[in-house]
Amino acid sequence: MIELARRNEPEMFEFCENLIVSDDFDEWRASIRALAALRTGEAIDRLVMLYAQCYSEDRVIIIDVVGRLLTAEHIHPFSIMTRQLAKPGELDVTGWTSVAIGTLKNVCKRLGVEVVDDTGTGQEVSKLEALANQKLVPESEHEESLLHP
Repeated sequence: MIELARRNEPEMFEFCENLIVSDDFDEWRASIRALAALRTGEAIDRLVMLYAQCYSEDRVIIIDVVGRLLTAEHIHPFSIMTRQLAKPGELDVTGWTSVAIGTLKNVCKRLGVEVVDDTGTGQEVSKLEALANQKLVPESEHEESLLHP
């Protein structure tokens, strides 16, 4: 399925759409991976919209996938998506584009989250450490409309 998506087979987007609505988590996750492999603007738009429709534990999967594909065209919706990540702990951004990492750093700065980046020291690549009592930004009821690129 991934190989067909990489080849941009015309039927793959529609096939992924059918799997996204499946109750089976493995089929849902496979459709997310296939949409990512398509690497088209339409596929990224669909992933962004899917983020707005998902529960928080599924959103992390979508953020990671979009982070690996992000271009300047989708910075605004990605910055809204990454607000969820501003919490105590570490975040592995291995494989993310420089645009995605830069966007995440900007969101963290706006939210008062300290970013520790040890890329030059050979230690773990990226850590996000939030202030002890940092609260998540409340989700807006208009979040879905804001996610449109």
